[in-house]
Amino acid sequence: MKDKNSDLTPKKGSRPPKPDILQSIDSFFSSSPIKGLLRQMDDFFGQSFANATFPIETIESEQEFIIHCKLAGVKKEQITIENFDRYITISVDHQEILETSDEGTHLYSKSYSANRSSRSVPIPSYVKINALQANYRDGLLQVRFPKKSKRQIRIED
Repeated sequence: MKDKNSDLTPKKGSRPPKPDILQSIDSFFSSSPIKGLLRQMDDFFGQSFANATFPIETIESEQEFIIHCKLAGVKKEQITIENFDRYITISVDHQEILETSDEGTHLYSKSYSANRSSRSVPIPSYVKINALQANYRDGLLQVRFPKKSKRQIRIED
């Protein structure tokens, strides 16, 4: 026996059922051309900003405040350290030109890549910002700030 409500054929003079808007949006973004475009955009932006920064670690001892930066494959001439107010900015300009040539096939190729990244670190007020020392060895940059000397105040009776 057939239920009256189970008959989905439109009756004469009635409107066809409206498609579900969420299904339409889902099918639009899951169709092959759009899915490929979205994947390409994710790949592009994921790779562009993945290496945009470098790791920084701050360490504090009794006598000094230290900043460690891991900069593997970077030359010392590509590093810039600037201070402004109570911040220090470490910048790396990495440029690379790769040329290949094959005389047998008369093929010449030249590629150029450039990457600039920087990090700013706030410096505590209890360090001597003008007395900083920096050294770079084996891909590790160390920036050292001596702390200001403490002054003990004597309490009178």
